[in-house]
Amino acid sequence: MSTATAPRTVATGRRTSPLAHALRRQLGVALYLAAWYWAIALVVLLVATLIVWRVNGTVDVSIVAYARQSAIWFPFSQAILLVAALLRPHLAAGMTRRTFVRSSLVTAVSTGLGYTLVLSALLLVERALHSAVGWDAEILEQGFELTGRDFPSMVGELAPALVLANLCGLLVGVVYHRFGGWWGTVTLPLTVLPIVATLALAGEWFASLPALDGVLSGPADAPLLTGAVLVVVTAGAYVALARSTPVRTPR
Repeated sequence: MSTATAPRTVATGRRTSPLAHALRRQLGVALYLAAWYWAIALVVLLVATLIVWRVNGTVDVSIVAYARQSAIWFPFSQAILLVAALLRPHLAAGMTRRTFVRSSLVTAVSTGLGYTLVLSALLLVERALHSAVGWDAEILEQGFELTGRDFPSMVGELAPALVLANLCGLLVGVVYHRFGGWWGTVTLPLTVLPIVATLALAGEWFASLPALDGVLSGPADAPLLTGAVLVVVTAGAYVALARSTPVRTPR
């Protein structure tokens, strides 16, 4: 008497690539933090609007515009932590620096664009609501010039600063990781320079100085073009440092 043995079938699933794994982890953290950030920001903006309305009777200024600074510097600090907290575990798990560089760049740019889209949408919604009740929405924040009246133009004006903030955060993080706290702090004026330069150009911080009168004037899309160049330069500097940075073991 013979017994037939059924052949065993092994389920084979598609193996997740290291890049996809790193992206899922990094984008997941970024999305989680962004959800909390915008949830808190919406509450704060609403409360601030109600307070101004209660005190003045009208709200003729843009309250949402004041969220721009936090939308720049919160993801900036988040990008620093991305390098500080995830580079060493990433390499310890057997993945490469190249994979980390690619995933962190995608995460940084995606985060900057995501914050840009949300902030632009909130500015448009605020303008529409203010217009409906007969209020203005003047932007009074020092150094914040926003000439766009529609969604695409707003995104074009806001994106360079918000994307560069994330890339500068990566650059700051990798410099600290590679050279230590002393040189990381000393070089901050250089590693943060791209975002400061973009904010200064877009807001015309120095246009009132006689020595620079006419120097900063140029085409209307000059801030966007300058921002694009700085994005490439900052990303290139980060790639060059991150691909050769040693793994420092905590003592």
